[in-house]
Amino acid sequence: MTVTSRRLRLGEVLVVGLLGSALISWWAWTDAAPGHPADPAGMEIGPWLAGLLGLVLLLAAWLRSAVLRSHRLLSAAVWSVPLLPTRPVLSLDGWAYAAQGWLLRHGHNPYLVAQSQAGQLAARVDDHWSGTTAVYPPGSLWIQAAMTALARDHTYWAAVAMRIPAMLAMVLLAAAVIGLARSLGADPQSALWLTVANPFVLLNIVGGMHNDGLELAVALCALWAGLALARASRPWLGLVVGGVLVGLAGTLKQPGVLAGIGLVALVHRQAVKDGARDGWGPLAGRILVGAVPAVAAFAAISSIGGLGLGWLNSTAGSPASVTSDSPIALLVQMIGWGGVPIAAMVPIATAVSLVLTAVAIVWCWFRWGPVPGRRGGSGPLGRPIVLQAAVMTAFALCGAGLQPWYLIPPLVLVALIPLRRRWLAALTAAGLIGSGLCFLQWFSSPFLALPVAALAAAACRWWTPVRSRLNLVAHQLRGSTPGTARSGTATGPSGAAGPSVTGM
Repeated sequence: MTVTSRRLRLGEVLVVGLLGSALISWWAWTDAAPGHPADPAGMEIGPWLAGLLGLVLLLAAWLRSAVLRSHRLLSAAVWSVPLLPTRPVLSLDGWAYAAQGWLLRHGHNPYLVAQSQAGQLAARVDDHWSGTTAVYPPGSLWIQAAMTALARDHTYWAAVAMRIPAMLAMVLLAAAVIGLARSLGADPQSALWLTVANPFVLLNIVGGMHNDGLELAVALCALWAGLALARASRPWLGLVVGGVLVGLAGTLKQPGVLAGIGLVALVHRQAVKDGARDGWGPLAGRILVGAVPAVAAFAAISSIGGLGLGWLNSTAGSPASVTSDSPIALLVQMIGWGGVPIAAMVPIATAVSLVLTAVAIVWCWFRWGPVPGRRGGSGPLGRPIVLQAAVMTAFALCGAGLQPWYLIPPLVLVALIPLRRRWLAALTAAGLIGSGLCFLQWFSSPFLALPVAALAAAACRWWTPVRSRLNLVAHQLRGSTPGTARSGTATGPSGAAGPSVTGM
C-alpha cells in the first residue's frame, strides 16, 4: 500500500470502528431489557439492532486494520472512547463490583454481607447473585471500594469508575504484550492486533470492565519481569519479582496464581540455556524460590482489613449453579431437567471440576513444561508460553463456570508466539466468534449460543469465502501477500516445527 492509501485506510478504520463502538455504547445505555429477558419478543428492537450493527462495524474495522503495520494502540484507544461513559457492556458484573465496593467502603465485610445489602446499588446486581457474598479475592475488593469512594457512592458513577482499573489493565497489557513478543521472537504489531486492538478484548475488558483484565495484565508483567531478569543473568531475582507479581495477580482474581507455572518454566529454561545446572533438584529449587514471594504477597494483601480467604465461604455464589459455557455447568443443568435439585449437584460438580483441573494441569506440565531428561517432544526445557496458554485453557474448560472472556488469557498468550499463517487465521476467527458469542449470550442461553458459535467455527474452517478472508488477514499480519512467504520459520502452539526461541 502507498502512504496515501495507508492514511486513507487508517482514517476509515478509525471512523468505522468508532461508529460501531458508539452504537454498542448507545445500545448498552438504552436497552430496556438487559440480561436474558424472559420474553425476547418484548425487547426494544431498535437498540438491539443498533448494538448488532455496531458489533459488525467494529469487527469489520478490526479486520480492515490488519494490513496496517502500526497504529494498533491508536485504534484501540479510539474504539474504546465511546465505551467509557456507558453502562456495563455485555455483562452485569460491573454493578456487582460497585456493590461489593460499597459494602467494604461502608465498613461491611463483603464475604459476610450479601450484595443485596449494598444500598441503591443492590437493585442493579444480577438477581442470581444479589443474595450471595463476594467471590473475588481482597485485592479486587479494595480496588472496587476505592472506585466507589471516588464516585462518592453515586450509583451510576460507581459502576463507570470500574473502568479506571480496566483502562490501567489495557495499558499494562499493551506494555507486556510488546515486551514479551519482542523477547519471544514474535511480531509485536501482530500480537497487539490480536490482543489489545481485538474487539473481543476491548468489549470485555473496557466495555464489560471485568477484573480478568487487570489480573491478566499483572500476570503477563510477572512473566515479562521474570524473563527479562533471567536474561540479565539474574534468574533468582526474576523469580522473586515475578513471584510477587504472581501473588498480586492472584489477589485480583484467583486464576492469576497460575502464572507462577509459566514464570518458573520461563526462568528455568533461560537459566539452563545460560549454563545453569538442569535436573529435578534445581527445578524444585526454582519452584520454591518463586512460590515463597508469591504466597507472601498473596497473604499480605489478603490480610488487609482482616478479609483473608472469605471468598471460600459457603455463602459465595457457585458458578456451577447457573448455566454457562462450562461443560460441567451445562451437564448439571441438563441433569436438573430430570428433576434433580441443582443445589444438590453443586458440591459434586465443584469437586469434579477441581480434580479435572488438577489432572489437566499436571498433564500440561509433562507435555509442554520442563521435564529434565526428556528426549523428543518439547525437549527437557519445554515450551513455557505454550504451557501457560494450555494451563489457562484447561482451567477455563474444566472449571465449574465458563464465560467467553475466560478464554482471553490463552488467546493473548498464544498471540505472543511466532505463528504460522493458519494459527494467525485461527486466532482471528477466535476474536470474531468470541465477540459474537458474548453478544448472543446477552440475550440467549448457552444452549442456543454455543451451537451458533460452533456453526461459525465450522464456517471459518470449511466455507471458502470466510476461510479465504481469514487467510488474507493472516498474510497481512505476516507482512506478505497470498502466495509469498516471509523469511524465517514460524510455528504453531504444538511446537511441531520452528526455531528454538526462548520461552515459546
